[in-house]
Amino acid sequence: MEDNASPFNIAEHMEVPYFTKEQVYDLLSQHEKEIGQIFEEKVKELIWHNAGGQPGLTNALAYDLVMKKAKGEKIITEKHFEKTLYDFMHRYIDKNISNIISKAEKEKELIMKILFESESVEFNIYDERINYLYLNGVIDNCEGKCCVRVPLYYKALYDRFKPQVNGEKDKMKPFGETIKNYIDNNGILDLNKLMKRYIKYIKQRGAIMFKGRNYYEGVYQYNLDQFLSLYVEATNGKVYPETEVGGGRIDLLINLNNKEYLIEVKANIDSDEYEKGKKQLLEYLKRKEQKEGWLIIYSNAIEDFEYITEEKDGVKLHIWFIKTNFESPSKVK
Repeated sequence: MEDNASPFNIAEHMEVPYFTKEQVYDLLSQHEKEIGQIFEEKVKELIWHNAGGQPGLTNALAYDLVMKKAKGEKIITEKHFEKTLYDFMHRYIDKNISNIISKAEKEKELIMKILFESESVEFNIYDERINYLYLNGVIDNCEGKCCVRVPLYYKALYDRFKPQVNGEKDKMKPFGETIKNYIDNNGILDLNKLMKRYIKYIKQRGAIMFKGRNYYEGVYQYNLDQFLSLYVEATNGKVYPETEVGGGRIDLLINLNNKEYLIEVKANIDSDEYEKGKKQLLEYLKRKEQKEGWLIIYSNAIEDFEYITEEKDGVKLHIWFIKTNFESPSKVK
């Protein structure tokens, strides 16, 4: 008979405020003390980061680890968590995630704008659409802006609403291209060299991929995400969208050989927004104690691609301007 006294069991009908990080760690410690099974510190961090303190998800992730992925084992490792996360994203029909997607479908245009045009939608509880998404737990109020606070919800919505770029894999990474061309002997990724390869791809396919798209549909960020993932994941690296960085969220974060690369993506911005974007990236880099970062700007107003660098307080910004204004696809050979 299965013991239902686990601290991870919460009645479905209970409305519980979001856990703080300390409360999540305390919950996991209860299991360690009572059962003797230990969560690696990295696993605790990953549970907190992915569930964002949402009680149902926090308990569901921990329960899956304890009862399925690491049942009978002394230590719950990052490898166990990776399997749990994969199942939640691809195999399980989790009631929390399914509910979020179902509610988001009813306000698809707004949720896409919130997902892919970061900090663009003012939070207004009297807007019926915002009120509906907020009351159903899809979005939250992040310093006056609409946001998807729970990272695992964001990942699920990101996958559900991402623009379709089917058939692009062979164009992005044709035969003969390998990640080895972009990594030095110390395992360091030459991201600028890889960006040059990306621009070559955009010059070939931009007219087809970007023509007639609204940028908040996420076509730019997801296109870059997919491109980078094809290369980085070939050597067991990861590309994470919308990763929390000290209270904010960076658009893309590459983790390769225990080194992180932070990328902020902007589209069709004006001069003031450009300066704000640089300050935002600098703040993220300081919080992560990084000495360089990448700002990728897609624009339909520039005539050509450009790469520049700026340095402030010992932190270097690599700034890439990506042209998106191409001739009609019918004119592209």
